[in-house]
Amino acid sequence: MNCAAVLSAIRAAGTARVTDLIHATGLSRPTVSAAVSTLMTDGWVEETEAPDLDLPRMGRPARVLRFRADARYVLGIDVGPHKIYCAVADLSGTVVSHVRRDVEEASTHAQLLEQVTATMRQALDAVPVPSSALAAVGIGTPGVVDEQRGAVVQAPSIPGWSSLELGGLFRRSVECSVRVENDVNLAVMAERWNGVGGAAENLILVQWGARVGAAVLVHGELHRGAHGAAGEIGFLELEEEPQGVQPDGLGPLESAAGTAWILSRARSLGFDGADASAVLTAAAGGEARALQAVDEACARLSRGLASFVSAIDPELVIIGGSVALAGDAILASLRRHLTRRALVTPRLELSQLGDDAVALGAVRLALSDAERRLLDVYTAAPQADLP
Repeated sequence: MNCAAVLSAIRAAGTARVTDLIHATGLSRPTVSAAVSTLMTDGWVEETEAPDLDLPRMGRPARVLRFRADARYVLGIDVGPHKIYCAVADLSGTVVSHVRRDVEEASTHAQLLEQVTATMRQALDAVPVPSSALAAVGIGTPGVVDEQRGAVVQAPSIPGWSSLELGGLFRRSVECSVRVENDVNLAVMAERWNGVGGAAENLILVQWGARVGAAVLVHGELHRGAHGAAGEIGFLELEEEPQGVQPDGLGPLESAAGTAWILSRARSLGFDGADASAVLTAAAGGEARALQAVDEACARLSRGLASFVSAIDPELVIIGGSVALAGDAILASLRRHLTRRALVTPRLELSQLGDDAVALGAVRLALSDAERRLLDVYTAAPQADLP
């Protein structure tokens, strides 16, 4: 427990002298020195140069200690039916390598694992980092996830992924902890950690593209729900729209307001665009037909989002996914429609993380797991000299 306290203090400070650690932990000098010696032997702490080395100093210089963030690494993976994104980070959370690959939809679970491990290997080799140096792996995937098993329980929009034991499959390839979480849940963790949601305790992230999903933080903690299905707003029903899961696996709301609908509506208005990205980019530039399609999609989405906002009362709603290409146009339209439907309208922001969001959230998930396991190594050991 003394080692855990000293290690936590060093990590919080960045660099620290023994005197600093005594003040931070309340432990005696001999206890701190013994803990530092153990942590250095175990490879977690090392001596470094003092930041004020050029200043005149009398006597022997004090030992300056730092956490060895490069002692181990974590891996964050965003895996979907058509892309795999791997990010390697050290234990300070600094991403040192990332690889994104567009892939064909795997016909078997073994083929999926092969594609993921190949992408992982490419990301690790770029550092280079051996897989034996991994402390934890976080994986983000579409669908409702059983967090304990690391399994996809339901994924209506991806045939063949329901009951996918993703964690179990991947544990065959690595010798460390593997955590699996819903992709939008990881994206909101990334927003809180490294995005526009850092100051918000209560927020909703809406990931809006071909699919529409949401994730909720309440008092800074992820709200997963009793079955891991909190935030599946794409499956909310609109009275005049088709009900239930659609033949393409999409829910009613995402069928009525997703990017496929936006493209279809823009074309019906005479917009000549190759894909939804063209519509959204044109809307950002003020093109009238693209703006109308986006505005109608915002009107539809706000009907489902308003109920969600009223129930949660967040201070911030972050809009992520490909609709962010529309820029301020999407925010202005959604704000106008939400104001008509919700008692209180929260602040709206566009995500700045783009395609990195899920992989960064997976890194954050893996880091939390690695930190807990590292501290558990010492807190589970016999107690030496508690104050």
